[in-house]
Amino acid sequence: MRFQHVAIEALVTEVPETVITTASLERMMGRTYQRLGLQPGFLEMLTGIRARRFWDAGVQPSDAATIAARKVLSNTGVNPDDIGILINTSVCKDYLEPSTAALVHGNLGLGRRCLNFDVGNACLGFLSGMTVVANMIELGQIKAGMVVAGEGSRDVTRATVRRLMQPSTNMGQMRDNIATLTLGSASAAMLLVHDSIATTPHRFIGGTVLAATEHNRLCVGTPDRMTTDPTTLLKEGVKLAGEAWAVMQQELGLGHADMTRYALHQVGKANHDAVCAALSVPPEKALRVYPDIGNVGACGVPLALSGSVQRGWLKEGDNAALMGIGSGLNTAMMVVRW
Repeated sequence: MRFQHVAIEALVTEVPETVITTASLERMMGRTYQRLGLQPGFLEMLTGIRARRFWDAGVQPSDAATIAARKVLSNTGVNPDDIGILINTSVCKDYLEPSTAALVHGNLGLGRRCLNFDVGNACLGFLSGMTVVANMIELGQIKAGMVVAGEGSRDVTRATVRRLMQPSTNMGQMRDNIATLTLGSASAAMLLVHDSIATTPHRFIGGTVLAATEHNRLCVGTPDRMTTDPTTLLKEGVKLAGEAWAVMQQELGLGHADMTRYALHQVGKANHDAVCAALSVPPEKALRVYPDIGNVGACGVPLALSGSVQRGWLKEGDNAALMGIGSGLNTAMMVVRW
């Protein structure tokens, strides 16, 4: 897919202040570690994650998304009445219904004609939301649209630690629940506009998506846990990403020589290293956000993109590849020209 008239007017990402170290989680599971013969530091060594963040108790996904969205509105001159759609893309939800998007829409006081709904696609949600908004802009249906996400790991992490503290926990259960212990909290908001009203040079160029849904149960999440088959998930996910990267190069006519930076979904060290190796991504060009924030679901790619911008790694005219693999399995490879 290609977009000719889609601009990124603003991008804001937020992380909460409360830091929960991996060492502190391991101390809580100390007896289980001792019984299973695990040494302190095992979890950080395996995942590369030193810490993650928690929102304050009571902060809902819609609250977190609203924080970033309000900053987007305050940082731009776009008339809120021109925003034709708001899409929430987080894995975390306030309720089964109403949609989290409806809550954020109401918090922001957006217009009654502004569409609002959730797009759920696991950790690829933000990229999927960007694609929906970009298509509507390209078709001339709207002038501007906002994509938001608010992820929170407090409740699921606490529930998992309590479960793994039980005397009956075995090594298989520990392995299956490690993915939950990588989760972090963050929020993100992006305003996409038609280039005729854009005040920035940032453009959403396009990209490709690819599915391998025969592997739809390798990673399964519920409100209190996320269980995975880590070995198969990594193998099949990286394989799918490699196929998608090849398709994207054909569709857009762009390759590694055209990329200044890579914004990868932030899962952990094994996934990050494997994707870089399989796709021949220079590791120094892919910012690692996960060590101190963890796996923040749909917020991972926008956090890596905004972090690269804040460090001065992306300048006007530079290309960045936005890349992610999500439960399903699905993958997305997108390109923005900053």
